[in-house]
Amino acid sequence: MKPQYKIWIAESYSCQKDILQLLKNSHLSTSLTVFCSHRYVRPELELYADVFTQQPKVDESAQWLLEQCISNKIDLLFCGKHGHFIEQYRAEFEKNNIQLITGTLSVEQHQQINNKYQFSQICESLDLPFIPATLVNSVESLQNAIIDAQKQFENICAKPVYGVYGFGFVRLINDVSYFKNFTSPTICNTQQFLEAYAQLDVATEYLIMPYLNGQECSVDIACNAGKILAQVTRIKYDFYQECFLEHPCHTICADLVQHFQCDGLINIQLKQDQNGKWHILEINPRPAGGFAYTQHTGVNLVVELIADKLNLSLDKEIAILSHVKVLPITQSMKLDF
Repeated sequence: MKPQYKIWIAESYSCQKDILQLLKNSHLSTSLTVFCSHRYVRPELELYADVFTQQPKVDESAQWLLEQCISNKIDLLFCGKHGHFIEQYRAEFEKNNIQLITGTLSVEQHQQINNKYQFSQICESLDLPFIPATLVNSVESLQNAIIDAQKQFENICAKPVYGVYGFGFVRLINDVSYFKNFTSPTICNTQQFLEAYAQLDVATEYLIMPYLNGQECSVDIACNAGKILAQVTRIKYDFYQECFLEHPCHTICADLVQHFQCDGLINIQLKQDQNGKWHILEINPRPAGGFAYTQHTGVNLVVELIADKLNLSLDKEIAILSHVKVLPITQSMKLDF
Protein backbone atom coordinates (compact mmCIF):
# COMPACT_ATOMS: atom_id res chain seq x y z
CA MET A 1 0.00 0.00 0.00
CA LYS A 2 1.32 3.44 -0.91
CA PRO A 3 1.83 5.67 2.17
CA GLN A 4 -1.04 8.12 2.61
CA TYR A 5 0.58 10.57 5.03
CA LYS A 6 3.94 12.18 5.65
CA ILE A 7 4.85 12.90 9.26
CA TRP A 8 7.94 14.56 10.74
CA ILE A 9 9.45 13.66 14.13
CA ALA A 10 11.56 16.64 15.23
CA GLU A 11 14.35 16.50 17.80
CA SER A 12 13.31 14.77 21.00
CA TYR A 13 15.06 13.57 24.11
CA SER A 14 16.51 10.05 24.35
CA CYS A 15 13.22 8.43 23.31
CA GLN A 16 13.27 9.68 19.70
CA LYS A 17 14.52 6.31 18.43
CA ASP A 18 11.72 4.60 20.36
CA ILE A 19 9.11 6.85 18.74
CA LEU A 20 10.39 5.94 15.27
CA GLN A 21 10.73 2.25 16.07
CA LEU A 22 7.23 1.99 17.54
CA LEU A 23 5.75 3.66 14.46
CA LYS A 24 7.74 1.72 11.87
CA ASN A 25 7.06 -1.64 13.55
CA SER A 26 3.31 -0.99 13.82
CA HIS A 27 0.44 -1.55 11.41
CA LEU A 28 0.55 2.18 10.62
CA SER A 29 3.88 1.81 8.81
CA THR A 30 2.24 1.16 5.45
CA SER A 31 0.28 4.40 5.78
CA LEU A 32 3.19 6.63 6.77
CA THR A 33 6.37 8.11 5.38
CA VAL A 34 8.36 9.13 8.45
CA PHE A 35 10.76 12.08 8.30
CA CYS A 36 13.06 12.74 11.23
CA SER A 37 15.49 15.45 12.31
CA HIS A 38 18.02 16.11 15.06
CA ARG A 39 20.71 18.73 15.53
CA TYR A 40 23.39 16.01 15.66
CA VAL A 41 24.23 13.15 13.31
CA ARG A 42 22.27 10.25 14.80
CA PRO A 43 22.80 6.94 12.92
CA GLU A 44 20.23 5.12 15.07
CA LEU A 45 17.59 7.58 13.86
CA GLU A 46 18.68 7.20 10.24
CA LEU A 47 18.23 3.45 10.67
CA TYR A 48 14.49 3.73 11.32
CA ALA A 49 13.38 6.95 9.60
CA ASP A 50 12.51 6.99 5.91
CA VAL A 51 14.21 10.39 5.66
CA PHE A 52 16.69 11.86 8.16
CA THR A 53 18.17 15.35 8.18
CA GLN A 54 19.98 17.60 10.63
CA GLN A 55 18.05 20.53 12.07
CA PRO A 56 19.14 23.73 13.85
CA LYS A 57 19.05 23.91 17.65
CA VAL A 58 15.47 23.54 18.88
CA ASP A 59 15.20 27.16 20.04
CA GLU A 60 16.22 28.27 16.52
CA SER A 61 14.41 25.61 14.49
CA ALA A 62 10.78 26.78 14.23
CA GLN A 63 11.08 28.68 10.94
CA TRP A 64 13.34 25.98 9.49
CA LEU A 65 10.87 23.22 10.43
CA LEU A 66 7.99 25.19 8.94
CA GLU A 67 9.84 25.63 5.65
CA GLN A 68 10.90 21.98 5.54
CA CYS A 69 7.38 20.75 6.29
CA ILE A 70 5.91 22.96 3.56
CA SER A 71 8.47 21.93 0.92
CA ASN A 72 8.10 18.22 1.75
CA LYS A 73 4.29 18.39 1.97
CA ILE A 74 4.28 17.11 5.54
CA ASP A 75 0.88 16.38 7.10
CA LEU A 76 1.93 16.33 10.78
CA LEU A 77 4.91 17.63 12.77
CA PHE A 78 5.64 16.04 16.17
CA CYS A 79 7.89 18.07 18.48
CA GLY A 80 9.33 16.00 21.32
CA LYS A 81 11.59 18.61 22.90
CA HIS A 82 11.01 22.24 23.93
CA GLY A 83 7.81 22.42 21.92
CA HIS A 84 7.06 25.92 23.20
CA PHE A 85 9.55 27.33 20.69
CA ILE A 86 7.62 25.83 17.77
CA GLU A 87 4.19 26.48 19.33
CA GLN A 88 4.54 30.18 18.49
CA TYR A 89 4.24 29.22 14.80
CA ARG A 90 1.02 27.17 15.16
CA ALA A 91 -1.06 29.50 12.96
CA GLU A 92 1.54 29.28 10.17
CA PHE A 93 1.56 25.48 10.30
CA GLU A 94 -2.24 25.32 10.29
CA LYS A 95 -2.43 27.77 7.37
CA ASN A 96 -0.36 25.26 5.41
CA ASN A 97 -2.53 22.29 6.50
CA ILE A 98 0.14 20.87 8.78
CA GLN A 99 -0.97 19.45 12.13
CA LEU A 100 1.37 20.60 14.90
CA ILE A 101 1.98 18.57 18.06
CA THR A 102 3.93 20.37 20.79
CA GLY A 103 2.43 19.00 24.02
CA THR A 104 -0.39 21.52 24.34
CA LEU A 105 -2.27 24.02 22.20
CA SER A 106 -1.01 27.50 23.09
CA VAL A 107 2.04 29.42 24.25
CA GLU A 108 0.18 30.39 27.43
CA GLN A 109 -0.49 26.74 28.34
CA HIS A 110 3.18 25.90 27.80
CA GLN A 111 4.15 28.78 30.09
CA GLN A 112 1.76 27.58 32.80
CA ILE A 113 3.13 24.05 32.64
CA ASN A 114 6.81 25.01 32.42
CA ASN A 115 6.64 27.47 35.33
CA LYS A 116 6.40 25.03 38.24
CA TYR A 117 5.32 27.70 40.71
CA GLN A 118 2.49 28.95 38.51
CA PHE A 119 1.57 25.34 37.78
CA SER A 120 1.23 24.50 41.49
CA GLN A 121 -0.92 27.60 42.05
CA ILE A 122 -3.26 26.56 39.25
CA CYS A 123 -3.50 23.02 40.67
CA GLU A 124 -4.42 24.53 44.05
CA SER A 125 -7.13 26.69 42.44
CA LEU A 126 -8.57 23.57 40.77
CA ASP A 127 -8.67 21.77 44.14
CA LEU A 128 -6.22 19.16 42.84
CA PRO A 129 -3.66 17.51 45.16
CA PHE A 130 -0.81 20.02 44.76
CA ILE A 131 2.37 20.31 46.83
CA PRO A 132 2.67 23.65 48.70
CA ALA A 133 5.73 25.61 47.61
CA THR A 134 7.39 28.94 48.39
CA LEU A 135 9.00 30.87 45.55
CA VAL A 136 12.49 32.26 46.26
CA ASN A 137 14.72 34.48 44.13
CA SER A 138 17.33 35.81 46.59
CA VAL A 139 19.55 34.55 49.40
CA GLU A 140 17.33 36.25 51.98
CA SER A 141 14.08 34.80 50.61
CA LEU A 142 15.74 31.37 50.34
CA GLN A 143 16.90 31.46 53.94
CA ASN A 144 13.51 32.59 55.22
CA ALA A 145 11.66 29.98 53.17
CA ILE A 146 13.89 27.18 54.48
CA ILE A 147 13.36 28.27 58.10
CA ASP A 148 9.58 28.42 57.63
CA ALA A 149 9.44 25.08 55.79
CA GLN A 150 11.50 23.27 58.41
CA LYS A 151 9.06 24.44 61.08
CA GLN A 152 6.15 22.94 59.15
CA PHE A 153 7.57 19.79 57.55
CA GLU A 154 9.80 16.96 58.70
CA ASN A 155 11.66 16.83 55.36
CA ILE A 156 12.07 19.60 52.77
CA CYS A 157 13.54 19.97 49.29
CA ALA A 158 14.44 22.58 46.69
CA LYS A 159 13.45 22.48 43.02
CA PRO A 160 14.13 24.96 40.20
CA VAL A 161 11.08 26.78 38.84
CA TYR A 162 12.17 25.92 35.30
CA GLY A 163 13.87 22.87 33.86
CA VAL A 164 13.62 19.16 33.12
CA TYR A 165 12.30 17.09 36.01
CA GLY A 166 15.03 16.12 38.47
CA PHE A 167 17.64 18.55 37.15
CA GLY A 168 18.72 20.77 40.05
CA PHE A 169 16.41 19.05 42.57
CA VAL A 170 17.88 18.38 46.03
CA ARG A 171 16.69 17.30 49.45
CA LEU A 172 17.90 19.74 52.10
CA ILE A 173 19.23 18.18 55.32
CA ASN A 174 20.89 20.18 58.09
CA ASP A 175 23.21 17.55 59.55
CA VAL A 176 24.47 15.72 56.47
CA SER A 177 28.11 15.94 55.33
CA TYR A 178 28.97 18.42 52.58
CA PHE A 179 30.54 15.50 50.70
CA LYS A 180 27.20 13.66 50.57
CA ASN A 181 26.20 15.76 47.55
CA PHE A 182 29.02 14.14 45.54
CA THR A 183 27.93 10.58 46.33
CA SER A 184 24.18 11.30 46.30
CA PRO A 185 23.51 14.34 44.06
CA THR A 186 19.88 14.67 45.20
CA ILE A 187 20.91 15.19 48.85
CA CYS A 188 22.55 18.41 50.02
CA ASN A 189 23.54 19.98 53.32
CA THR A 190 21.23 22.95 53.90
CA GLN A 191 24.01 25.42 54.70
CA GLN A 192 26.01 24.17 51.70
CA PHE A 193 23.03 24.90 49.43
CA LEU A 194 22.68 28.41 50.87
CA GLU A 195 26.38 29.09 50.35
CA ALA A 196 26.28 27.81 46.77
CA TYR A 197 23.17 29.86 46.01
CA ALA A 198 24.88 33.00 47.36
CA GLN A 199 27.65 32.55 44.81
CA LEU A 200 25.30 32.82 41.81
CA ASP A 201 25.85 35.89 39.67
CA VAL A 202 22.14 35.92 38.87
CA ALA A 203 19.80 34.31 41.39
CA THR A 204 17.90 31.29 40.04
CA GLU A 205 14.22 31.03 40.93
CA TYR A 206 13.69 28.03 43.19
CA LEU A 207 10.82 26.42 45.05
CA ILE A 208 11.16 25.35 48.69
CA MET A 209 8.67 22.63 49.48
CA PRO A 210 8.05 19.53 51.60
CA TYR A 211 9.83 16.37 50.48
CA LEU A 212 7.42 13.46 50.03
CA ASN A 213 9.00 10.12 50.91
CA GLY A 214 6.39 7.83 49.34
CA GLN A 215 6.27 5.96 46.05
CA GLU A 216 6.64 7.92 42.82
CA CYS A 217 4.84 7.20 39.56
CA SER A 218 5.28 8.34 35.99
CA VAL A 219 2.16 8.43 33.79
CA ASP A 220 2.73 8.35 30.03
CA ILE A 221 -0.27 9.71 28.13
CA ALA A 222 -1.39 10.00 24.52
CA CYS A 223 -3.88 12.84 24.32
CA ASN A 224 -5.66 14.98 21.74
CA ALA A 225 -6.79 18.52 22.60
CA GLY A 226 -7.36 17.81 26.30
CA LYS A 227 -8.81 14.32 25.85
CA ILE A 228 -6.92 11.20 26.95
CA LEU A 229 -6.65 8.53 24.26
CA ALA A 230 -4.58 6.07 26.32
CA GLN A 231 -2.42 6.18 29.44
CA VAL A 232 -0.03 3.83 31.21
CA THR A 233 1.46 4.33 34.67
CA ARG A 234 5.04 3.27 35.38
CA ILE A 235 6.42 2.57 38.86
CA LYS A 236 10.22 2.56 38.94
CA TYR A 237 12.30 0.16 41.02
CA ASP A 238 16.08 -0.32 41.13
CA PHE A 239 16.33 -2.84 38.30
CA TYR A 240 12.90 -2.93 36.67
CA GLN A 241 9.66 -1.03 36.17
CA GLU A 242 6.02 -2.02 36.52
CA CYS A 243 3.42 -0.78 34.04
CA PHE A 244 -0.28 -0.48 34.86
CA LEU A 245 -3.27 0.28 32.62
CA GLU A 246 -5.36 1.15 35.68
CA HIS A 247 -4.04 3.29 38.52
CA PRO A 248 -5.44 5.67 41.17
CA CYS A 249 -3.57 8.59 39.56
CA HIS A 250 -5.44 8.35 36.27
CA THR A 251 -8.40 10.42 37.46
CA ILE A 252 -6.04 13.21 38.54
CA CYS A 253 -4.29 13.03 35.17
CA ALA A 254 -7.58 13.31 33.28
CA ASP A 255 -8.35 16.57 35.11
CA LEU A 256 -4.88 17.96 34.36
CA VAL A 257 -4.95 16.99 30.68
CA GLN A 258 -8.36 18.59 30.23
CA HIS A 259 -7.54 21.83 32.03
CA PHE A 260 -4.16 22.42 30.35
CA GLN A 261 -5.44 21.18 26.97
CA CYS A 262 -2.56 18.75 26.70
CA ASP A 263 -2.02 17.54 23.17
CA GLY A 264 0.49 14.92 22.13
CA LEU A 265 2.58 12.36 23.98
CA ILE A 266 3.13 13.74 27.48
CA ASN A 267 4.24 12.63 30.92
CA ILE A 268 2.83 13.45 34.36
CA GLN A 269 4.81 12.83 37.56
CA LEU A 270 3.10 12.18 40.91
CA LYS A 271 4.29 11.07 44.33
CA GLN A 272 2.77 9.70 47.54
CA ASP A 273 3.10 11.27 50.96
CA GLN A 274 3.65 9.23 54.11
CA ASN A 275 -0.10 8.51 54.27
CA GLY A 276 -0.25 7.10 50.75
CA LYS A 277 -2.04 10.10 49.21
CA TRP A 278 -0.91 11.01 45.70
CA HIS A 279 0.30 14.54 44.93
CA ILE A 280 1.10 16.19 41.59
CA LEU A 281 4.75 16.96 40.91
CA GLU A 282 4.55 18.26 37.34
CA ILE A 283 3.54 17.82 33.72
CA ASN A 284 6.20 17.28 31.08
CA PRO A 285 4.62 18.33 27.75
CA ARG A 286 6.77 15.77 25.90
CA PRO A 287 7.39 12.02 25.97
CA ALA A 288 9.49 10.73 28.86
CA GLY A 289 12.66 8.79 28.21
CA GLY A 290 11.14 5.53 29.44
CA PHE A 291 7.74 5.80 27.79
CA ALA A 292 8.57 2.94 25.38
CA TYR A 293 8.50 0.47 28.28
CA THR A 294 4.73 0.86 28.21
CA GLN A 295 4.52 -0.98 24.86
CA HIS A 296 4.78 -4.29 26.73
CA THR A 297 1.22 -3.81 27.96
CA GLY A 298 0.11 -3.99 24.31
CA VAL A 299 -0.71 -0.27 24.31
CA ASN A 300 1.36 1.65 21.74
CA LEU A 301 0.96 5.24 22.88
CA VAL A 302 2.54 6.97 19.89
CA VAL A 303 0.47 4.85 17.50
CA GLU A 304 -2.68 5.74 19.46
CA LEU A 305 -1.79 9.41 19.07
CA ILE A 306 -0.87 9.42 15.37
CA ALA A 307 -3.82 7.21 14.42
CA ASP A 308 -6.23 9.57 16.15
CA LYS A 309 -4.65 12.69 14.64
CA LEU A 310 -4.72 11.28 11.09
CA ASN A 311 -8.00 9.39 11.46
CA LEU A 312 -6.37 6.01 10.85
CA SER A 313 -7.75 2.76 12.23
CA LEU A 314 -6.10 0.99 15.16
CA ASP A 315 -5.10 -2.67 15.21
CA LYS A 316 -7.62 -4.34 17.53
CA GLU A 317 -5.94 -7.77 17.39
CA ILE A 318 -3.15 -6.90 19.85
CA ALA A 319 -3.42 -8.55 23.28
CA ILE A 320 -3.63 -6.04 26.14
CA LEU A 321 -2.05 -6.78 29.53
CA SER A 322 -3.20 -4.73 32.51
CA HIS A 323 0.03 -5.18 34.49
CA VAL A 324 3.55 -6.08 33.35
CA LYS A 325 7.09 -5.96 34.72
CA VAL A 326 9.72 -4.55 32.37
CA LEU A 327 13.50 -4.96 32.55
CA PRO A 328 15.32 -2.17 30.65
CA ILE A 329 18.22 -3.41 28.49
CA THR A 330 20.86 -1.14 26.92
CA GLN A 331 21.90 -1.84 23.33
CA SER A 332 25.15 -0.87 21.62
CA MET A 333 25.52 0.31 18.04
CA LYS A 334 28.61 0.34 15.80
CA LEU A 335 29.49 3.70 14.27
CA ASP A 336 31.14 3.93 10.86
CA PHE A 337 33.72 6.70 10.44
